[in-house]
Amino acid sequence: MDRGKGPGTESSGHMREFCKWTEDMDARLMHSMIEENRLGNGVDGSWTTQAYNNMVQYLHNSGYVHVTKTNVKNRQKVLKDQWREVHDLFGSLSGFAWNSITMRFEAEEEVWADLIQSRPTASKWRVTSIRHYDLMMELWAADRATGSGVRTARQRRRQDNAPRVSVDLNENIDYIPEQPDWTAYRDPIPPLPPPSIDEYSPRNTQSVPSVPSGGTSSSRGSKRKAPMVDVIESHLERMSTNLEGFTTAMNSSNVHFGVISNAAVEQVATMKERNDILRSQTEVFRRTQSYTFNESDIYEMLCGMHIPDESLLEQCYDFLCANQSCVKRLMGLPPQKRWNKLCKMFSGGDC
Repeated sequence: MDRGKGPGTESSGHMREFCKWTEDMDARLMHSMIEENRLGNGVDGSWTTQAYNNMVQYLHNSGYVHVTKTNVKNRQKVLKDQWREVHDLFGSLSGFAWNSITMRFEAEEEVWADLIQSRPTASKWRVTSIRHYDLMMELWAADRATGSGVRTARQRRRQDNAPRVSVDLNENIDYIPEQPDWTAYRDPIPPLPPPSIDEYSPRNTQSVPSVPSGGTSSSRGSKRKAPMVDVIESHLERMSTNLEGFTTAMNSSNVHFGVISNAAVEQVATMKERNDILRSQTEVFRRTQSYTFNESDIYEMLCGMHIPDESLLEQCYDFLCANQSCVKRLMGLPPQKRWNKLCKMFSGGDC
């Protein structure tokens, strides 16, 4: 195992440091970052100086004494870029499931074919293992937004500086036209006498059928001429009444609609999260029950436990190769619980 920094090469008049990172170094760095995040040493997606010092010291205590702060920053960027590429590719796709044994995303052949046809660069993830993906999810998934929620710092500043426009949906509804004040209007021409029953003027009257009275109406019935002002006032009164009722209904509906909408959004989010968990557990259970694990799968699982003693790793390997039922029981557990269960199996024969 190559620990620490390798030989430097001269470039542009100064020595540039190189550090070869191993799988064990990556695992220790990821665990250290998770611990610093738990202690609150991360601010707005960046680490404090104390956090970097703690990470470097942790790697030094683990035997990697030549690792520097610059090495840690560069390696973190490489790991985060790799995880972001995989997460953004498979996070919104259906038909793919994460296999913690092979450390790859798996799907049916036709699903892979459709993805590779639309995005040829995704073909490399069929054969490339993604080490420590579970640790990366624990560290970065909470801060990684999806869809339209992803914004850069420049976009956030532009939005904060943009003018804010407030829209009131009830603004136009509250407006009720006032009835015209016909008495305030002063016509320079003297008014004509009021129309009689037998007069008709097409300028300011409207004909409506009159109600027949006993014995005084003719065979055709008489017609009553109503002034246009009365007709307009009648229409305005009905319009005002309807608008008042509509405004009251809308004001009451807006409050209830907001409460119902928020509750519906929360319920949909909860159901989606529950379905994702059930789908993942079902996929793991299906594979565990029907899949026969070979020696390569067993060794790869033991490597993921980071057993420091080589002889102990070989003993565990021989034990599991001889007990296939124990292997299936271990595969059904989360990675962080497998080592304790293996110790109980190995010491007491609990298979």
